[in-house]
Amino acid sequence: LLDSKTLQAALLNLVKNAFEAMPDGGELTVRSYATTSGVALDFIDTGCGMEQTTALKMFDAFYTTKEGGSGLGLSATRKIIEAHGGLIQVQSSVGRGTKFSLQFPRPPRIGSDLDA
Repeated sequence: LLDSKTLQAALLNLVKNAFEAMPDGGELTVRSYATTSGVALDFIDTGCGMEQTTALKMFDAFYTTKEGGSGLGLSATRKIIEAHGGLIQVQSSVGRGTKFSLQFPRPPRIGSDLDA
């Protein structure tokens, strides 16, 4: 069962990180859509982007590139999404921006076990 408060905190962390990656302004696009197996969310920013080495480590606890950062935000975000049966992936290009893609399975229909 989804915990809306922790899931909201995870999604807000992605928004916060996107804005921090665009200190001189930019655009954040948040898109949701149905997939064959559930629902997907994309967070696409036009920020500074990141090197592949950073993208590979960004979900590790205590890894940070931010001065004064704890390195826990994205680690916790991933754990929350996975605890809800989801998957998070990242694509990034230095100077062009970053895209976080989240996928969640379709929840079972209420009463679906009664239909059998």
